[in-house]
Amino acid sequence: MKIVKAFYKTTRWLKKRERILRRDEYLCQECKRFGKSTTAQTVHHIHPLEDHPEYGYENWNLISLCNPCHGSMHDRTTDELTEIGKRWKERASPPLVENSN
Repeated sequence: MKIVKAFYKTTRWLKKRERILRRDEYLCQECKRFGKSTTAQTVHHIHPLEDHPEYGYENWNLISLCNPCHGSMHDRTTDELTEIGKRWKERASPPLVENSN
């Protein structure tokens, strides 16, 4: 867990976070699905950083969320993904790499 906390303080993450917020026009992507315009404050790892550190900086694995929606992605007592978080995870997967053979 210490490694994860340190990750969020790195210059590289802070720059990536800002790029993702800008990409998503500072709007919560979960609220947007329901036609609402809510300011995003958080960038969420769809595939959790603890489980997939290799996806930590991947654009396809990052979405902007408002604080209430981010809270709804994780069970805060177990830190497991909720059903909403699992649905986002099912929709987001690494890009396929073409085999050049």
